Amino acid sequence: MTEIKTFANNALEIKVTENDEAIQLAWLGKSTDREPGKFIAPLLMDIIKRSTDLGKRVILDFRKLGYMNSSTITPIIRVLERAKKGKNMITVMYQKPLRWQEVNFSALRIFETTDQRVEIKGMAV
Repeated sequence: MTEIKTFANNALEIKVTENDEAIQLAWLGKSTDREPGKFIAPLLMDIIKRSTDLGKRVILDFRKLGYMNSSTITPIIRVLERAKKGKNMITVMYQKPLRWQEVNFSALRIFETTDQRVEIKGMAV
């Protein structure tokens, strides 16, 4: 993958990489901001638009995220809702063995689609 850009806000860092098939957002550090949507939402909307224009899957990779507060999930849910209703392809990857990640991300399975456009994957590592 070729790195495009790194976005940072306080202790949260999002590394965006892209190849021929996908745009990946690797979430690193901690999301502790009171209103993380101000940082996260515009970034996610730009990536979703780009993926739609190019016909690429978006991969939201949370496996290296150390912590996120409850406010962080809201912009992620909004993107998944939009993808489920539209034509976007999104994969959410998280660490299944980490209890806090399993609790937060397994709940997002309600957004999965039968055609696998929206996927929520708990990974071993």
